[in-house]
Parts: sequence; C-alpha cells; structure tokens
Amino acid sequence: MALLLGGALALSLGLNGLLLAARIEDWPDDVSAELAATTADLHQTQRQLTSCQLHQQRQDSLLAISRNPAAGLVLTSQ
Repeated sequence: MALLLGGALALSLGLNGLLLAARIEDWPDDVSAELAATTADLHQTQRQLTSCQLHQQRQDSLLAISRNPAAGLVLTSQ
C-alpha cells in the first residue's frame, strides 16, 4: 500500500514538473519590456495620485477658510 502511494506521489510530482516546464516556455520572449512598461504605468499612476491628493488638500483648505474666515487669516499669516 505504501509503495503504491509513493509511486503515485512520484508520478504526480513528475507530471507537475513537466507541466511547469511547459508553461515557462510559453512566457513572452521579452518579459523585461513588459515589466518596464508596467513599471512606467505604475509611476504615472503614483504621480496622478499625488496630484489628486494635493488638489484635494487645497480644496479642503479653501473649504475650511470659507467656513471660518478668521482661520484663513491665521493660515495666510504663517
């Protein structure tokens, strides 16, 4: 019984290894170009997010000033 389970395990591991090797060959030839493009997209998204956050902070500041003009005088004097 143990020999049968051991054989099944060895067969399973061997087949999984073959399947993984076949998948690696299917990967694109130029993975580095795809990675560079994805990294560039990520950096652009980060810049846009930073810009949106700054814009939101400005809007929040203007809203606070419009609700309390005395606070605006304190903020502008600093």
